[in-house]
Amino acid sequence: MPRYPAESPNLLIVDDDSTIQRLLVMAAKDHGWRPQAAGSGQEALDAANEATEAVVLDHGLPDMDGISTLVRLREQHPDLPVIMLTGFNDAETAVKALRAGAADYLTKPFELKRLFDLLREQRREKRDEPSAAPARKALAPADKPAGMQSASPRVRELLRRLEKAAALDSTILLTGESGTGKTYFAREIHRLSPRAAEEFITVSCPALPRELLESELFGHEKGAFTGATASRAGRFEAASKGTLFLDEIGDLPQELQPKLLNVLQDREFFRVGGNKLFKTGTRVIAATNVDLRSRVETGSFREDLYYRLNIIELHIPPLRERREDLPAMAAEILKRIASRRSAAEWKLSEAASAAILGYDWPGNVRQLENVLERATAFTEDAVLSDKDLLPLLESNRSNLVGGKARPMTLQELERDAFIQTYQLSGGNKAKTARALGISERSVYNLIERHGLK
Repeated sequence: MPRYPAESPNLLIVDDDSTIQRLLVMAAKDHGWRPQAAGSGQEALDAANEATEAVVLDHGLPDMDGISTLVRLREQHPDLPVIMLTGFNDAETAVKALRAGAADYLTKPFELKRLFDLLREQRREKRDEPSAAPARKALAPADKPAGMQSASPRVRELLRRLEKAAALDSTILLTGESGTGKTYFAREIHRLSPRAAEEFITVSCPALPRELLESELFGHEKGAFTGATASRAGRFEAASKGTLFLDEIGDLPQELQPKLLNVLQDREFFRVGGNKLFKTGTRVIAATNVDLRSRVETGSFREDLYYRLNIIELHIPPLRERREDLPAMAAEILKRIASRRSAAEWKLSEAASAAILGYDWPGNVRQLENVLERATAFTEDAVLSDKDLLPLLESNRSNLVGGKARPMTLQELERDAFIQTYQLSGGNKAKTARALGISERSVYNLIERHGLK
């Protein structure tokens, strides 16, 4: 490897506009960099070397565009941070740049201070990399728990991509149907990341009204609203060194979308009712079970926020598309239930396994957990049979026997409704009776009739 003298250029500025070139070169010198200018993609490729610590790259170049130059730069120097300069509000180019490996992007016109703040952050992160190496080594893929193994080719590919994404610090968007386990995958990303020892904090966007959600995310100052008797830090402060998981991001109120966008872009925010600027270094993982692209088209979700969130998308397939995992997943859930109840582990009979494999699981992992929780609540057998599962698989449509659909009987519907009510009442017979509008004696009779002793 060639050695470069200490005075070698360490910042490469790539722009075909000579005026902008000169401006950036002078500003770089003022900020302590040793800049070198290039006017084309090929000049940039020829100039970049081991002494280069960062690149400022314009998208509009005469020989090859900025994305193509970025791809080739990353091939030659995988760890070289690149800040891409794009046209005003050119969201499509920006997201392409981020996906191609750009560390960040700025839209023209931009503030020089913002550019050199980004460059300073990238230089610091690059120099700090060796100290992060032991943590990454300790979290190698070989250390994955058994629960992250999969017999499904699609999920194995997902896990491979997840491990790569975890090592980066980019924002991640998890997509998939409700109940597919997006929170679980978010936790795995955090566990496999260099931030694993820091906080992992979850915020459910639809769980709180807009005013409380804003305070939850950004914090508030004393007196900011009625009941704010003291200042409070928000989740972006609490997770500044860790990971913030924004669940069901598609339900984020429109009034809060600009504020979230600002945090993702500038890593800065104000508390509710405050005028002090706070900084955050949190890594954001967002999840949605809706089509955000369609919400962008209808105007209910900001396009620029969508692109900021969707830098790396990981799609989690539904259970019906990964049936290979059902037996192991069911066994793991039954093991957890037994541990929680301090009971012996349950097993599935062949018929019960066939029923599970033959069902489409519209509620995905959450529904599977629910069914197994309910099936084990009343059985006295160590082996669950298809009779324990079939009445629970679907409450109001059809069920599966031997892989074929048939209507549920009235007794099965009654049993299913009774079990649900009995569980929601915490096993309290008096509460169950009141909820169903029957006598407590009838509750005992139903327990006896349906074999739920």
